[in-house]
Amino acid sequence: MNSYLLIGLESLIDHIGCIRDLGIAYWKKANKKMQIGDIVYLFISDVEHNRVMYRLEVIETDSVRDDKKYWRGTYKHDTSCFKLKNTSGVYHGEGLDHDDLEKHGISRYVQYKKLNEEQAEWLEKHFV
Repeated sequence: MNSYLLIGLESLIDHIGCIRDLGIAYWKKANKKMQIGDIVYLFISDVEHNRVMYRLEVIETDSVRDDKKYWRGTYKHDTSCFKLKNTSGVYHGEGLDHDDLEKHGISRYVQYKKLNEEQAEWLEKHFV
């Protein structure tokens, strides 16, 4: 099992609403190598949050996107994307922002990153 960090731009998709209502997030595959059972930490990027807020698990790697009502930009139907299930409560604590990530070797400019064991353990302790 691997752990990853993804950045969710709230200006394009209401990830918060989608996860709240469905318990699920959908993600375009592109060059991502995630597998079923992998853990994904979702950084929500908007003026209010700008921090890691969710711990998700990859439950499908070839799912049909079913989140059209949560798109703020132009909806892009996808018949082969990742389906991510929320596995923890929403993180509302202090920290897990860009500065904290950089202190742990995670660039603020990365959109997708496979985490090393130390980074994954550090994030995991915030979602117990």
